[in-house]
Amino acid sequence: MCGVKIAFLPFLVSCALVPRRWAQQRHFTWHAELLPHTEQVVFHKSFLFGQVDKIFVDIKNLEKCGPEAINTPLMWQGNLFDEDMVFRCT
Repeated sequence: MCGVKIAFLPFLVSCALVPRRWAQQRHFTWHAELLPHTEQVVFHKSFLFGQVDKIFVDIKNLEKCGPEAINTPLMWQGNLFDEDMVFRCT
């Protein structure tokens, strides 16, 4: 019975990290591509189960904001993100 409980621990730890992973995936862009002929930026994001989404945004609609604009504290605890590269679409 003790072996079953020990085997269950990795599952519990991975479930505890799910909120952080969802917050990171919601805000994280792993590739941005500039399209100068259409004045757009294409943001490539990954979602659950490896789904890749491309989001097209006009350059004029992008505004630079500080890290305080992202109200998810889990984003900054892992220190994975560059605070100078935070943009949002108006």
